[in-house]
Amino acid sequence: MISPLLLALAITTPALAGETKRYAFFITGDPQYLAEKSPAPTTLDPYSEQANSRFIKILNQLPGQPIPENLGGGQVAKNLLGVIVTGDLVDSFDKTGGHYDAMGKYEWHRYVADYGLTGNDGKIPWPVYDLHGNHDGPQGNTFITDALIERNKIRPHVGHISSNGLHYSWDWGPLHGVSVGIFAGEGEERREGHHYAARASLEFLRKDLAEKVGGSGRPIIVSFHLHPNGPEYDWPAEDLHGFWETLTNYNVIALVHGHTHGSPPSKLTWDGKTFGRDLPDSIDVFNPDDSGAAKTDPRDPTKAVGLYHGLLYAELFDAPGIEDDTLVVRSYFTRDNWSTHTWHTRWQRNVSIP
Repeated sequence: MISPLLLALAITTPALAGETKRYAFFITGDPQYLAEKSPAPTTLDPYSEQANSRFIKILNQLPGQPIPENLGGGQVAKNLLGVIVTGDLVDSFDKTGGHYDAMGKYEWHRYVADYGLTGNDGKIPWPVYDLHGNHDGPQGNTFITDALIERNKIRPHVGHISSNGLHYSWDWGPLHGVSVGIFAGEGEERREGHHYAARASLEFLRKDLAEKVGGSGRPIIVSFHLHPNGPEYDWPAEDLHGFWETLTNYNVIALVHGHTHGSPPSKLTWDGKTFGRDLPDSIDVFNPDDSGAAKTDPRDPTKAVGLYHGLLYAELFDAPGIEDDTLVVRSYFTRDNWSTHTWHTRWQRNVSIP
């Protein structure tokens, strides 16, 4: 089993026979658009506005920019294939009462206006592969999850959608991506003693990999919201075990999640029992940090909280034959709400592409 990373995919130039092909993409999460507290919001919290507006500009500016030599050099690909967004698209749909319904709908309006869906309908020129987190609807039954179901019907390159419409898979060249929502688990409803509803995501994952990948050996990336190293009441132990047992039958090169924020972006490895650094026979688990979850400090309205953010830039290299294929992931981050920003870390692992 091989493991590494992914998030927004790109092919640079058409490769001739015998040439290495590069697929590049961004991975980000938790933009957490937050509206002003109002029964009819017309703007975001000023720090949420600042973070998310700046982030969209940075995404658009990065293609073609040089990468530092100490992180491998080269340039960010100019023709990215997409952006993976690992949930918590908005802030308010995990709350009830007050103005939260109106706030959440305005937050969604702003998210869609910025990110779009197809690469032709927002402020970024690439398709978006998003999913729901706990702030979007902990039981997977809100205005946001209904909207995601509609988005899945027209999302580019999608080849398989779950029977409930919420989960999906897509293909970027040799790479197979699967989005399983808040976490991979069995059953539609929340189980007693646990926080969230899985919405039958593990059943979809098993079916999708069997039907769309099978014994081909194609590389796979799986995106979801919760960290699998979180508390058991978030991700039930039996579901986590079932998730691992499903993954071990395939060439999964990376898992990507959101939820835990944490700057700069990070990577752990998981062997089905333990999370650590560079474990043998493990899968890489990437956390892109949040991209925009800043807000006014509720204890002091003259200050802000949550000003550290990040994202991941991933490149999958398909060399001639099967010996020299690699996944390279680099982190990019800020500590001042995207006022300044820079590269941070590079990870690389050999992978197998048939």
